[in-house]
Amino acid sequence: MIVRPHFALFDALRGIAVVAVVLFHVASLTGALGVGAFGRTATVLGGEAVIVFFVISGFLLYRPFAAARVAGAEMPSLRRFGRRRVGRIVPAYWVALTALAVFPGIVGVFTGEFWRYYGFLQLYSPETIGKGIPVAWTLCVEVTFYAALPLWVLAMRRASVRTDLLGLAALALCGAAIDVLAARRLVPTELANALPGQLTWLTLGMALALWTVTGPEPRWVVRRPELCWAASIVALAGLAAISPSGGLRGLVVALNQPQPLSHAVAKVVLSIVLAAGFVLPAAFGERAGGVPRRVLAWAPVAFLGTVSYSLYLYHLTIAELLALEQDPAHFSARGLGLVGHLGPAPTPVLLAPTLAMSATVAAVSYRWVERPFFKGRGRPATVAGPAPRRA
Repeated sequence: MIVRPHFALFDALRGIAVVAVVLFHVASLTGALGVGAFGRTATVLGGEAVIVFFVISGFLLYRPFAAARVAGAEMPSLRRFGRRRVGRIVPAYWVALTALAVFPGIVGVFTGEFWRYYGFLQLYSPETIGKGIPVAWTLCVEVTFYAALPLWVLAMRRASVRTDLLGLAALALCGAAIDVLAARRLVPTELANALPGQLTWLTLGMALALWTVTGPEPRWVVRRPELCWAASIVALAGLAAISPSGGLRGLVVALNQPQPLSHAVAKVVLSIVLAAGFVLPAAFGERAGGVPRRVLAWAPVAFLGTVSYSLYLYHLTIAELLALEQDPAHFSARGLGLVGHLGPAPTPVLLAPTLAMSATVAAVSYRWVERPFFKGRGRPATVAGPAPRRA
């Protein structure tokens, strides 16, 4: 048996993605969101970072199963998979949720609806979706994906790679259709926010995982990773060009109105290009060099990726506390959770301390809450499958 390789650069992918999420929320508090080229880019980065997180989850969680099947080896234990997922996501989230409910007092947690927040169910009720830790709606999607993935693994255990890819393509098309219909206001937004609407990104990661175990490394990715990130930057520019302007209020108004069909379809296509181009240099040719891989190998970026889960959980409340301290007269406090903005405050003034403080809190959480639940267990000893041929 070949021990599953660790994709070291994926930590840095998470680090860049979590910084994009922090920038999005800080820009919303300073009033920069959707204002000018910078504000529109920040708007896009927030949403695309979440997509990248889903692609990473699909890739890393499905690859051990895909590799074992391609190699004809015994499948990894689904029971162990479940235990590891619970240990990885639940303790840190429960601690953060409880701590932030005590101070500074995020709303909704200590109410009769507490079971929704602790059970990753707040996404499915309009009364709770924006309360507790607002960004934790993505965890609700992740948890449902954790429950659904073993079903897919069992369904595909004797299927060919081609059948698997066709199935993933069908799921991706379903997810894309839901996103487009939701943008057109033809299906509920709640459906697009839940697992069905996020299938495009999760299955994209799963398809990339299959690619890494079934064929040779693509030469253009290995030798010219800059082309991948250049494609992502072009896609980012395209998304910014069609992004709503007019500040946070303009963004809210636009999201509550039907979008043009061309914009809705373009957003899905450009998001696929951006996410795939961003992830590919880390999936192939990890040691082949190139600017993207040098960026991803930079220790500070890798550190942010290592603590990204806790950083993601705490950063919004920390940003709002810092915003409140800077200008309490202009901050609308209806319970912490992205409720207003400071207006003229420069984004970098709030971004730097928010990132620094959030990273510090996240490092503590990682050391004393996250690591005890997976330290010493090692990485899953699953078959990696046939090694890709060198380009």
